[in-house]
Amino acid sequence: MRHKTVVKENLSEQIYRDIRLSLMDGEFRPGERLTISSVAEQYGTSITPVREALFRLASERALQVKAATSIVVPQLTPRDLREIVAIRRELEGMAAYRVCELVTPEIIAEFEAQNAIFIKVVSNARDAARANRDFHFLNLHFAQMPYVETVCENMWTLMGPFLRTFHEEVPLKRLSADDHLHFKYIAALKAGDPVAARDAMQQDIAWSYELITQHEQREKDGRETA
Repeated sequence: MRHKTVVKENLSEQIYRDIRLSLMDGEFRPGERLTISSVAEQYGTSITPVREALFRLASERALQVKAATSIVVPQLTPRDLREIVAIRRELEGMAAYRVCELVTPEIIAEFEAQNAIFIKVVSNARDAARANRDFHFLNLHFAQMPYVETVCENMWTLMGPFLRTFHEEVPLKRLSADDHLHFKYIAALKAGDPVAARDAMQQDIAWSYELITQHEQREKDGRETA
């Protein structure tokens, strides 16, 4: 984790937002352990604002408290992940439909630019996870649906560590292919087809089910051989 710097405006809020964004971007792995003292050292602050920030994230189920000073990034079960994907699929699909109704050439240009960034960094799982998140957050932003955006941000906070794994395990050629669903979504925006835009976004999100199923099978195989 990189060294952090904060100003003395509201340390707890700043640390909360920064760690939350790091979770969304997949900078933490499932099961990774954090200690309040080590995080405080990284931010150069006292323990109190760090404890407040971490316990706030724990109250949102983005982190788990294992001991008074030890926090863990949750290892979500396949059932948990399927529920989160289902929520994202419905809400981000709804947002995509709305974006297509409001679309302008400038909006399309922003999606194309962000997708170009994604394709450029796709060989680096960490950077690809962040660029993919930025693409999906453009969809939420341009939909102008703040309640949907808030719920989806929470889902991304929970699922970000898993999506880092997704970008590590999915073959590079599939992520960078010309038929990647980001391209299909942009094509739907250009065609002014809200249904196609929604479907492309939902298919892109549903791709996670493939990796969830693989993890389920590994867990099953492990139990059978134990």
